[in-house]
Order: sequence, then structure tokens, then C-alpha cells
Amino acid sequence: MGDTIWFIIIGVIFILLGVMFIWLGFNIWIKQRIDLIIRYHMDKVDEKNKPAFCRIIGIGLLVIGTGVIVSGICIMITGGLLSFIPMACGIVLGIMIIFSSIIRYNKKN
Repeated sequence: MGDTIWFIIIGVIFILLGVMFIWLGFNIWIKQRIDLIIRYHMDKVDEKNKPAFCRIIGIGLLVIGTGVIVSGICIMITGGLLSFIPMACGIVLGIMIIFSSIIRYNKKN
């Protein structure tokens, strides 16, 4: 019984963390809040590329958040170590999307 409670607590923490990533991705993508990323990108991304840059970064964060939420739900249901696979896939895919945007839209000086 004690392990089940811990799996539920860890699952809820993962779900809350995933919601935070989705909120951050939404604010960067829809509201184009490039200031939420890092100051460096505010100076290096052209104004004409800012909407596309924010969109791709936001999508990457949404992918990460979705993976973390799915992993949290799986942890609450199964309680097994295989529950971390969706989170790992979401993080790897999300980071690849974010890095592709950074490489594509940052100006070369």
C-alpha cells in the first residue's frame, strides 16, 4: 500500500511538471514571448524570424510536456520503470526540435 501512494505522488509531480512545460511552450508559441527563453536569443534572432522561432521552440516544449504528463499517468497506473519511456522519448524529441530551431534561426556573427 505504501508504494502505491508514492507512485501516485510521483505521478502527480510529473503531471504538474508537464503542465508547466506545456504552459511555457504555449506562452512562447502563441504569445511569442521570446524573453522566456534566454536573453541571447532576443539579440540573435531577426524580427522577421521571431514568429517561426517562437513557434518551433513552443512546439518542442509542448512535446516535452506531453511526454512528461504521459509518463506521470503511466507511473500512477503501472508503477513500473517502463513508465519513464514516454518521458525519455518526449525529452529527446523536444530537445531535437528546439536545437533545430536554434541552429536555423540564430544569426551568425
